[in-house]
Amino acid sequence: MRLSLKGKTILGTALIQGTLLLILVFIVTKFMADIANENLIKRAEITAKLFATTVKNSVLSYDIASLDSIVTEVINNPDIVYARVVNESGGEVAKAGRIRALTRTFKADINVSDVDDGVFDATSQIIQDTVVYGHVEIGISTTQVQRSIASITRLTAGIALFEMLLVALFSLFLGSYLTTQLSVLRNSARNITKAIDSGKFDLARVPEDSLDELAEVASAFNSLVENLEVEHQGTQSFQDALQRLNRALEDKVAKRTEQIELQNRELKQINNDLKLAQQQLLQAEKMASVGQLAAGLAHEINNPIGFINSNVSCLRNYIDVYIQICNRTKVLLALSSESASYHEDQARLIKDMASYLKDQDIDFINDDVKDLLKDTDDGLKRVIEIVKNMKMFSRADSDTMQLVDVNQCILTTAKMVKSKVEQNAELILDLHDVPQTLLNVGKINQVLTNLVMNAGQAIESNGKVTIRSEFVDEQIKIQVIDTGSGMDEQTLKSIFNPFFTTKPEGEGTGLGLSISFDIMQEHGGFIDVSSHMGRGTTFTLILPIKDTVESKVNYVRY
Repeated sequence: MRLSLKGKTILGTALIQGTLLLILVFIVTKFMADIANENLIKRAEITAKLFATTVKNSVLSYDIASLDSIVTEVINNPDIVYARVVNESGGEVAKAGRIRALTRTFKADINVSDVDDGVFDATSQIIQDTVVYGHVEIGISTTQVQRSIASITRLTAGIALFEMLLVALFSLFLGSYLTTQLSVLRNSARNITKAIDSGKFDLARVPEDSLDELAEVASAFNSLVENLEVEHQGTQSFQDALQRLNRALEDKVAKRTEQIELQNRELKQINNDLKLAQQQLLQAEKMASVGQLAAGLAHEINNPIGFINSNVSCLRNYIDVYIQICNRTKVLLALSSESASYHEDQARLIKDMASYLKDQDIDFINDDVKDLLKDTDDGLKRVIEIVKNMKMFSRADSDTMQLVDVNQCILTTAKMVKSKVEQNAELILDLHDVPQTLLNVGKINQVLTNLVMNAGQAIESNGKVTIRSEFVDEQIKIQVIDTGSGMDEQTLKSIFNPFFTTKPEGEGTGLGLSISFDIMQEHGGFIDVSSHMGRGTTFTLILPIKDTVESKVNYVRY
């Protein structure tokens, strides 16, 4: 529910005033109650002492009549409920007052708050020369004190309520006055919007008919209205001029938009041509790498194919021998035992078989067949392995990432380029255990092939190309080190630029290292190079350890 300013003023003032008055009533009531209770306790103590002093002589003389007279006189006080004299042995000597109060067990009260029966019990000893001869007991009613406290509470509460009423009336008057003035300001503020639309600001002005701070607010508000009127007039002039400019600008924008659309179509066509050219260049670089490997791969495949062909030729001859043996065995088995010449024919065929086996050296053939089959199987496995490595190398176009031991990529690349590199240099592998990481196998193979082939081509003869892997600072570090002629500083600055090459024309595209650089960045790593003229070159690859595509990469440069 929305509360008006007047309501907030009255409610807030009432809450504050009521809270303060309640605290005041509580404090005054408690203060007066404490004073009344303290007076009651002092009166009870004094009355008990006076009572004990009065009856002391009668107790010492054991004057029962005097004691009864004194006790009766004591209870004539309107607020004393009972009085009693007790000797040193606890026996009652004299007593008077309400029977109910006299029959209950006596217990002296210390504070008025201890009273639970409306009677404050007090006692005082009867002493003579430090000898106690008994004590007196009296009970004083607390009814009068409680009535006085209640009367004070009612009076204080009445005063507080009357004051709250006066404050509420004043708050009502003040709230009504403030809300009236604020309503005028609110209506004028609402009229400002209408004045801006219509251009007439007279209705937005506030009357200045008082001498208080609200009049100053009204004056400031009227000044604001005047400033808005001036600003509105200026704004209206600017808007008119702006509309004229907009109409002229729209024509220019339409013409310019038509030109931009034409240029965009031309740029899109150029971009498509560039993408196609880039794909063709990438394919050309890949084919160039394959072309460099072709001769070596042909040699690698021709060797096992050659001795497989030779073995197959020998096996073909051996099979002819086994066929002859089988045919002669069939003739021998086909002899009929009922024939008259059975035994003679059998002996003749067995002799011919033995002679044929001796002529063909069947023992040698049996042994040689096993070796030929084993060599043929080894050759086929070698060809299968070469084809498998070629398939792995051909995956550079795939975007598939998988957890791989990078040493397997190095071994695959080494097998592919070994025959080509070892024409000029010795290929050395120095591989250490490294953890698996997420890689595109084909692309990493392409990077390694580019670096190793370049290293081999940088050596004229009797050099060394070393591929080293290790796990350093939570990263995989791969180095391709050659003992070639090295590179000068100017070449080092340009080797990763597209189309830069130091090879003769027609022997390189100049894209190998540029593509390798991009591939390493795709994997969250980087490639670095150091070289010294006459001493060789070292390419360093750094790969982060990742087990998912989203893994965060933090790497350290060396």
